[in-house]
Amino acid sequence: MSCLDRCKNIVLFFGLGTAMLFAAGFAEKKFDVETGMVHFSISGAGVLTDDTNISIEGKGKLRFKNWGVEALVEEQYKEITTGTIHHIHRVHVCEKFENKQRFDVDFETEKVLERPMPKGNFKEYYLKGMEKTGQETIAGYTCDVWEGEGVKKCLYKGIPLLVEHYLLGIYYQKKAVEVVLDIKPEPSKCLLPDYPVEKFSLFKTNIKTKSIKPPKEFASLLVRVNKEMHEMFKMNDHTEDDMSEKQKQYWRNKIGKNIFEAEKVLLPKMLEAMKKTRVCLQQAETADAANACLLSVLALKKEVSEDTRNHIDSWTPEVRTKVMDEFDENIVLLQSEMKCIRSTKSLSELSHCIERK
Repeated sequence: MSCLDRCKNIVLFFGLGTAMLFAAGFAEKKFDVETGMVHFSISGAGVLTDDTNISIEGKGKLRFKNWGVEALVEEQYKEITTGTIHHIHRVHVCEKFENKQRFDVDFETEKVLERPMPKGNFKEYYLKGMEKTGQETIAGYTCDVWEGEGVKKCLYKGIPLLVEHYLLGIYYQKKAVEVVLDIKPEPSKCLLPDYPVEKFSLFKTNIKTKSIKPPKEFASLLVRVNKEMHEMFKMNDHTEDDMSEKQKQYWRNKIGKNIFEAEKVLLPKMLEAMKKTRVCLQQAETADAANACLLSVLALKKEVSEDTRNHIDSWTPEVRTKVMDEFDENIVLLQSEMKCIRSTKSLSELSHCIERK
C-alpha cells in the first residue's frame, strides 16, 4: 500500500505528544537517532458523569528520518461513549513535519494546511513545566521519565515512548509497543493526500478554519482543560482535593463538551429520521422496500453504535407490525424528552434527561 493510501485510510493524530515535539524548533536535530519507527497502542478511559463513561482504543505509528527533522505520525483510534449517552467519534487527521514546515490534512474540507514551525529549543518546549523523576523500560528500551501537572512522558534519546494525560480520574495513554531504530529510509517520500494547500498566512484569520477551532478530539480537550484547571488552582491556591463534587463535574463537562454538542445535534436528527422512516415503512410492500426505508436511520446509528445490523429478511404482516410498534415506542419516548434535551447546557444535564427515559 502506498504512503498516500495510508494517509487517506489510516486515522491519524498528533496533538497530544508527538506533534508538540516536532512543532518546536526548525530543521534541527530532535532525536539522538538518525532514523526509526515506533508503533504505539492508544488507550484511555474515565467517567464523565454518574451515568456516562468514555473509553479510547486504537494504535499509531511514528516514522522519522534525518534525526527527526522529517517525520510522519499515523494513528487510528476511536472515542466511545457509553451509558446513558452513546456516541462514537472516529478521529481522522494526518500531519507531516518536514524541515521548517508543518502540514495538517483537513479531511472535512479536503485541504492541506501549511504553516511554519515556531522557533526555539524543541526539548525545552516539549518538556516545559516538567521534571525528570526516574526511568522506565518500555518496549525493551530504558527511557527517562518526565512528569508535570496531569502529564507524564518517557523519552529515549529524545524519542517519545510514552505520553500520558490524566485529570479527575480520566486518562489518555499512548505507549510504544515496538521500536525499530536505524532503519533504512524508504527511497520515496511519504506523500500527503492530493488536496490543495493553504498556507497559514491565508487561513489564520478565517474564523471558520480548523486552526482556531477548539480541538475536536476528546484527548486534546483533556489536555486543554487540564491546563486551564491548573491555572485556576495557581490563582486561588487550591488543589484538586479542595474541589467539591459539583466543581469536579463542572470540569468534567468541559472535557465532554464536544460529545455534548454532537449529541445535541444528533438526537433531533434521529427523531426526524425515525418519523420519516416510520412513514416510509408504512408504505413499504416488500422487504427490499423496507430495508431502503431504514438507510437514513442506519446512517445516524453509526454515530452511536458499531452494530448497525438491522436487515429485514421478510416483510410479513407480523414482521411489519413488530417493526412499526418498535418505531412508535422509540419515537414517543424520544419525543417526550426532546424539550428537556433542547434545554440542556452541559453533558451532565443531557445525561440526566436521557436517564429519565
